[in-house]
Amino acid sequence: MTGIKIMLVVGARPQFIKSAPLIQELLAHKGLITLDIIHSGQHYDREMSRIFFRELKIPDPKLNLRVGSGSHAEQTAAIMKGLERAMKEANPNIVLVPGDTNTTLAAALTASKLGLTVGHVEAGLRSRDPTMPEEINRKLTDHCSAILFAPTNTALGNLRREGLGELAHMTGDTMVDSMRIALPFVKHGERAVLDRFGLRRRNYLLVTLHRPSNVDDLGRVREIYNALTEVGRKLRVIFPLHPRTAKAFASLGPMTHSKDPGLTLIGPRGYIENLSLLKNASCLLTDSGGMQKEAFLFHVPCITLRSTTEWPETLVGKANRLLVNPKELPETVLDVAYDDRLRKDMAGLRNPFGNGHSSPKIMDIIRKTLQ
Repeated sequence: MTGIKIMLVVGARPQFIKSAPLIQELLAHKGLITLDIIHSGQHYDREMSRIFFRELKIPDPKLNLRVGSGSHAEQTAAIMKGLERAMKEANPNIVLVPGDTNTTLAAALTASKLGLTVGHVEAGLRSRDPTMPEEINRKLTDHCSAILFAPTNTALGNLRREGLGELAHMTGDTMVDSMRIALPFVKHGERAVLDRFGLRRRNYLLVTLHRPSNVDDLGRVREIYNALTEVGRKLRVIFPLHPRTAKAFASLGPMTHSKDPGLTLIGPRGYIENLSLLKNASCLLTDSGGMQKEAFLFHVPCITLRSTTEWPETLVGKANRLLVNPKELPETVLDVAYDDRLRKDMAGLRNPFGNGHSSPKIMDIIRKTLQ
């Protein structure tokens, strides 16, 4: 084989972030690698997609399927239909699928049914919660992939227990690569970001919530909003709203349009700005897998509004706490946010996610496996 033709399929913000350094690594081997980027359009906020592509220096995709929103079955089927045509035309040597979205599973299923080699970036994650669509996606993707890139030793152990050890490689997490590259830009602009929202360092709670389990039930959304309003009386709360969350909050009516200065609802932020807000927060409340890791690496205490996590490494030393009942949020947030000892202890924790140079390892594994 004189050259390797790679197709990378992405469709949602976390995939853009974790793929950016890998894309740069692949493009650095132009003599060996031909890269086609396919955007499923699963992330239907097109303006934010453009911001992420520009900010992360990702080349424009060769094809955007623009599938938009829909049920899991509708979205997955639409992506598979569009990808089948693209894969037959391109006939890549390997299809890379990062993460655990519907796009990930659709691409893995389509490629494997066409007899193409599938490589799963961020393989082996397990939350042990079968009610999470992401858990189903990641397990099925792992079991129809030929090359598995594990981000942590825990993930590698999961793959071995499921009989996939011979296909698995410990590479570290490409999201750490992204953070390493982004950090100088974060440091340069973080003061301006804080000033824009009238924030002081280590004196606010950053919130990101978007999972159906938290924002699709109106009663739970109301409980979360009331809890954050209570927190806001003692600690400033800054809450960038995911489009799904904004729609849920809008359904609450006038209550979410109050002038309470303690709770600030803002639109989605770009990657650099979001990292700036996280790095300087006193605490993070989230249901995002990626932000649990980012908080851990920034030594920012995290509260995860879920009963399980696919990143158990973050639970060490109470760096991350799982919480289910929104009514417990005010007391928990205030305890964590003002715990100076916790932050100091977090600074001494071992980083289990790699040294920020995972992308070259993945590139080397691809080259050796296919050649």
